[in-house]
Amino acid sequence: MADNETARALLGVVAFLGLGWLLSENKRAPPWRALFVGLSCQVGLALLLTKVPAVTAAFAAATRAVDALQAASRAGSSFMFGYLGGGRAPFSVDDPSAAFIFAFQALPAILLVGALSALLWHWRVLIVIVRAAAWAFGKLFGVSGPVGVSTSACVFLGMVEAPLLIKPFLPRLTRAEIFIIMVDGLSVIGGSMMIVLGSLISAKVPNAFSHLLIASLISTPMAIGMARLIIPGDAPTSQTGAAHEPIVLSSPYRGSLEALTFGTLDAVKMVLNIAGLLIVFVGLIALINMGLAALSSAFGPHAGAPLTLGAILGWLLTPIVWLTGAPLPDLQTVGAILGTKIAANEVVAYSDMMALPPGALSDKSLLILTYALGSFGNVGSVAILIGSLSAMAPDKVGEVVELGFKALAAAFLTICMTATIMGLIGA
Repeated sequence: MADNETARALLGVVAFLGLGWLLSENKRAPPWRALFVGLSCQVGLALLLTKVPAVTAAFAAATRAVDALQAASRAGSSFMFGYLGGGRAPFSVDDPSAAFIFAFQALPAILLVGALSALLWHWRVLIVIVRAAAWAFGKLFGVSGPVGVSTSACVFLGMVEAPLLIKPFLPRLTRAEIFIIMVDGLSVIGGSMMIVLGSLISAKVPNAFSHLLIASLISTPMAIGMARLIIPGDAPTSQTGAAHEPIVLSSPYRGSLEALTFGTLDAVKMVLNIAGLLIVFVGLIALINMGLAALSSAFGPHAGAPLTLGAILGWLLTPIVWLTGAPLPDLQTVGAILGTKIAANEVVAYSDMMALPPGALSDKSLLILTYALGSFGNVGSVAILIGSLSAMAPDKVGEVVELGFKALAAAFLTICMTATIMGLIGA
């Protein structure tokens, strides 16, 4: 059985690259170098981050740091909201899991991380990391400086905040370069959401934050490779001006206190956006399921279990999940949750994963699903990305809108590659 799963996963790697080739705008001359580098970096990073003791020990330390951040966030939220924010309840609680309130206990972590991110940027810690990663991407993939900066910053700042660093250069980027930025943004999870999702799934997934961080790190090079495969474009030239003009990364804040203040205020907007989107998407899914249940009941009591959106998405995505090498009994369940992630968002999908009864998924399927859900790749995020990039570069509105769902397809193939490789490695 294990050998069969391995064979399916290896076939899946080839199939996902083949699907990317089918979407390519230049099927006759695929960018072999970009694909080879992307796949090699993805596999190499996966092995490095999960199999080298020194690195895994560093990730364990990072997880403890995240635990400290969550505890600090809980202290602030419990001060503000009392037991609703994670403080001691003034009554006995029979079911501790029912006392977890996402809005008051998970979302406040975004505020703390947003403030700390701004502070670390002001102190130039993140600037040094982003510059090093941008230089590496430029050498490996031949991308221009602005693209390298945006893709390397996305893991730390998110799909909307990272392009802001290169806002003056966006109007001069080529269509292919814009596509790389879009695919990368939809293929990873920003730092603040990693904290939130890590706390959400930690009860079922040990070292949850480490897995989410690894997912974003190993997806980034494949996202660039997949974007170059689908829209090869030309190498950056001096005509754009963006490739050769130096990128100046500096702090917009005059002091540390200002960085903390404005970092917090910016994070407040993000929290409100996330809360609003979650309310709407969860409500829409419930509304769709009500309609499907009414439709299925119209066929009489013998029609079987009520039809749901998750069941439909599970059927549609079962072949994709089969290619990841997931155990056969889990295909429908994994496909349903993966489909929910694309139709709604990663928070709803991870919540569905956590709601599964114990033993509903094998350890391998849980690992594959954890990585498959670890990105912003969903319909709602496409709309957010289109809106933000269009506001930053009005002249690029037509290109950004046209590339939206193609970028979602490329990001989906990227996370499928990530999940498949991690399933093969068995981290």
